[in-house]
Amino acid sequence: IGDRLGAAQCLQSLGDIHCMQTEYLQAIEKLTNAQTEFEKIGDRLGAAQCLRSLGDIHCKQAEYPQAIENLTNAQTEFEKIGERSGAAWCLQFLGDVHHMQNEYPQAIEKLTNAKSEFEKIGSRLGAAQCLRRLADIHYKQAEYSEAIEKLMNAQSEHEKIGDKQWAAWCLQRLGDI
Repeated sequence: IGDRLGAAQCLQSLGDIHCMQTEYLQAIEKLTNAQTEFEKIGDRLGAAQCLRSLGDIHCKQAEYPQAIENLTNAQTEFEKIGERSGAAWCLQFLGDVHHMQNEYPQAIEKLTNAKSEFEKIGSRLGAAQCLRRLADIHYKQAEYSEAIEKLMNAQSEHEKIGDKQWAAWCLQRLGDI
């Protein structure tokens, strides 16, 4: 019936399902095709979402250069269309990728920027998640005062939004330091 948007959305959903089932090759194929279709019809949001998902899949497979490329491109697209939440999540994922590679300065930069973006858009959960990740990086570098500060701030944020499980996790981690 010529519904290219619907077809692209179906491909995207199929890609996400394959990803959940850890069928990464099929997921990459579907998401790449969906991204191409979204680009052809001018749906920049759909294309950016596919790039973010592709970055996540490459990260799960420890294919870090591809993950960084996809996530950086997705972040750029999200920023161009004013989708600040999507851009912030990409920054957080980029921080995670650098963290996994023990590239701590880059991870700190990305996570700090993501935290700032989450704060600007009012996502306290996103900001708290970044604080937890930053605390972990500081802890791994034996920067204990910074780790404690970040964990205390994360714990406070989790308390404020009623996220008792993560607030308790932060307290436990503080006890470990």
